[in-house]
Amino acid sequence: MGLSKKFICGCAVLMGLMFSAPSQAMGELENVTLTVFVVPVGSPHAFLESDFTHPQGLDVDIIYELKRRLLFNLRDNRIFPLDRTSAFERLSKGEADLVGGGISYTMERSQIYDFTPIFLSSGLTVVYSQRNHPELKSLQDVKGLKIGVEHGSTSEDYAAKLGGTPSYVTNNILALFQVATGELDALIYDRPPMDDFVLTVPSIGLKTLDESFGQEACQFAMAMPKGSPYSKIISNTIEQMMIDGTIDALIKKWNVKSE
Repeated sequence: MGLSKKFICGCAVLMGLMFSAPSQAMGELENVTLTVFVVPVGSPHAFLESDFTHPQGLDVDIIYELKRRLLFNLRDNRIFPLDRTSAFERLSKGEADLVGGGISYTMERSQIYDFTPIFLSSGLTVVYSQRNHPELKSLQDVKGLKIGVEHGSTSEDYAAKLGGTPSYVTNNILALFQVATGELDALIYDRPPMDDFVLTVPSIGLKTLDESFGQEACQFAMAMPKGSPYSKIISNTIEQMMIDGTIDALIKKWNVKSE
């Protein structure tokens, strides 16, 4: 299913939710303005398509549902796309109130930031070129290959454990094209956006391994500054969205397979 089709899929269900969802916590952040960022890691979490200033995706929809229920305002009336490193820096400096977009909860990060409840669990995968590496069938075949990873990530740890040579990347979409051209042998990244890219852009001949791993690194939530006055109400509202089926409906809309 292409990105544009995903954007349309499930709208009827979501419209029903908008008018029927419980009103717990309704309006508790009225007249508050929040600065919100998402990391455009790709569909389903957050991505840029025709409008490069307004991201789309699962995390974006969750944020807008939070806005609908809590009645806060968005700074400049938008959600800002930003790379992961810069987004976490802004959280640390108190220049961001909420960051989403493929953000994984970890014990280490929880010492530095507040987190919402985990709303999606997945795993890592290996993306490779069928043309350049038709022999890649399992994780054991990664040994000796040049593997794209983010510096300091669990992907880096797994590349080393599997016997690959880590090669640091800062943009996963660019890295995918490097895999297609042979500059990289493979890429280790979160499975949902990688599966979507492979399905959406078949022309460059990429494939993901069937094996998932690293589930502990793919417990997706949203991050807030440590001790934020909004942490409790935002977390409670997301928990309510999980209970009343809103999160499940959004996950279904974006065709996400949870591990």
